[in-house]
Amino acid sequence: MSESSLLVVEVDSSEPTVASSIAELIEEGMGSWQTHYAMACFKQGYCRGLVVLSDAPLGASLFYSLSLEPRYKMGVIYYVVVKREHRGRGIGLVLVSSAEHVLEAEGSDIVVATTRADNYRSRRLFSSLGYEEVPLHSIEENYGDLFTKLTCSYEDDVALVKSIRISFAELIEAFSYRHNKDRIERLWYSLCYRPWRELRSRKNRA
Repeated sequence: MSESSLLVVEVDSSEPTVASSIAELIEEGMGSWQTHYAMACFKQGYCRGLVVLSDAPLGASLFYSLSLEPRYKMGVIYYVVVKREHRGRGIGLVLVSSAEHVLEAEGSDIVVATTRADNYRSRRLFSSLGYEEVPLHSIEENYGDLFTKLTCSYEDDVALVKSIRISFAELIEAFSYRHNKDRIERLWYSLCYRPWRELRSRKNRA
């Protein structure tokens, strides 16, 4: 596989075969629960996707953005997954940097992601692209759970932050605006709480 044979394509949920390919990638790499959350975001139109193609999809990323008062825009890289047999070849780097490029071109002032402390591969990847780490527990202790709700990061413990035009402190300060709190709560309900309730209901019926 050569770099010249790779193609990065932006996709949306209007193409069922694309949605199915992304679901298969996430299912293989992260399991059915994470697939449910990822596809809830994608199918509702909040998340957009990038797929790295060779002869077949090798990896995918899902990302979204949210406008906040006073005049900020925050980008969130929600999922990044690469097929096991193609890991370590720079595909994750291509996916993250491409999503970041799209978000920045569309006006995002800061880009964030989250991961687990023991996911060293992910942490190295984001660090190589200039992201700084912030412990999620310190954010919650000092500022409440709005960042966790915004990123649906209940299973993670590290925030990865890249400032473009505003600092992380400025972003957190913006959370105090009432309209921003309402926007975050609405996003959380659609991307996190409602999918969780669906999973819980499915488990109870099983």
